[in-house]
Amino acid sequence: MSIPFAAAIPSTTATGDMLGQLSIALQELVEGGAWTNGQELEVKIAGTLKNDKFIVIKPIKEKLICNPNPELKQKHPYNA
Repeated sequence: MSIPFAAAIPSTTATGDMLGQLSIALQELVEGGAWTNGQELEVKIAGTLKNDKFIVIKPIKEKLICNPNPELKQKHPYNA
């Protein structure tokens, strides 16, 4: 997902300023409907080069658990 307002965020070198800008950007994403407030997110750092890193933020999806019915029987014999 690209962030449409990324160009509006000025670059900075101070960690406090970066964290503040990141907080504002995330709040704008929540207000824009990208995520719901309180939704669990997974945050990772990606990129292959030292100076070419980016942050990936994606919602954590619940894993579906499949429990097959033990009373179902196969109709054809299994030949391995």
